[in-house]
Formats: sequence, C-alpha cells, structure tokens
Amino acid sequence: MTETIRDVAQFKTFINQHPLVVVHVMRDHCSVCHAVLPQVKDLLQETFPQVKLAIINQNEVTDIAGELSIFTVPVDLIFMNGKEMHRQGRFIDLQKFERQLTPMYEQIYESSK
Repeated sequence: MTETIRDVAQFKTFINQHPLVVVHVMRDHCSVCHAVLPQVKDLLQETFPQVKLAIINQNEVTDIAGELSIFTVPVDLIFMNGKEMHRQGRFIDLQKFERQLTPMYEQIYESSK
C-alpha cells in the first residue's frame, strides 16, 4: 500500500497508525528521487510486504522539510511505532536500507508467528 501525504498532520497520523513504515520524500524535477522510488517500492513489495509506504512531495508539503529536518532529497526514512529509526538522504543505498529494515520487520511481523 502506498499513500501520498498532503500535509504534516496526515504524515503524523500515518506513521502512528502503522507499526512499520517507509517515507520517501522527493521533489518535482528531481531525477534521482524519481529513479529511487520504484526501487524502494519493489524492495518493499518483494521483501517486506506488510510495510506501508508514504510518498511526500516536498514541493506540495513545504512544511515537511522543517518537520523532518530535511536539507536534500531524496530522503528515505524508516519509522517504527511512530519513531524515526533510520534515514538515508541524497544517495540511497538500498542494500543498507534493507539491512536496517530486516530486523525491525522480523521483530514486528515475524515474532507474532
């Protein structure tokens, strides 16, 4: 499931509604942002199907930069139980991102099996 976030209040609700989420912050006319997004989507779909993805376009939600202390895009963040657990900005290393996400995913979704 992918959700487009339109304001800071919706962002806060989103990260607190779901135990584990990834937030992709991007801007218009950012080729890296648009290239990374499908890779993040594929990773989540194939490896972490229960993780929710939110997309925030900083051009539309200008307050998000201050809320999340973002100075460059793209930024991909992992939130667990409403708390930021990992952040990558500008150059996204998907292998590192996967290594960070795996133990959180196992803790939340596989410990209940």
